[in-house]
Amino acid sequence: MKDKNEVVEELLPEEAPVEEEAAIDPVVEELKASKDQLLRLAAEFDNFRKRSVKERDEISARAKSDVIKAFLPVMDNFDRACGEQPPVAQSPEAAAVQKGMQMIFEQFAGVFASLGVEPFGEAGEAFDPALHHAVAHIEDPEREQGVIFEVYSKGYLVDGKLLREAVVGAAN
Repeated sequence: MKDKNEVVEELLPEEAPVEEEAAIDPVVEELKASKDQLLRLAAEFDNFRKRSVKERDEISARAKSDVIKAFLPVMDNFDRACGEQPPVAQSPEAAAVQKGMQMIFEQFAGVFASLGVEPFGEAGEAFDPALHHAVAHIEDPEREQGVIFEVYSKGYLVDGKLLREAVVGAAN
């Protein structure tokens, strides 16, 4: 009795392994092409995902900046109201209103700080044309060169990016 291997060898001619290799080559090539296509699709999807995250972050930052810009005039008015010196003879009601305004201003400033908003532009700071917009200029030998002497409206940075320039008066 013959074992299985002998039977298979008798049935298959000697050229059978070459034919099998010839039949396998297109399958291997197709497998390689499919693998290459799969890797390319995976890379394209990864790039798409990264681009989508970046675009979403940019849209979020732009929306945040737009909302904060809308509140800047309100913040400016609170800053002016709280920065003014009250009259010497102030009634208790006026003092209570002033204190309430100051509390609202501080709360508003806290919200701005939590959103990454930083105010800048104080009298005595060095004038920087990238951050400050000078609308007044004085020649005063007693003041240093390029120093802010008056602030008309503060400037703001959001997450380190300029949101609004400070409007100032600069000396010399």
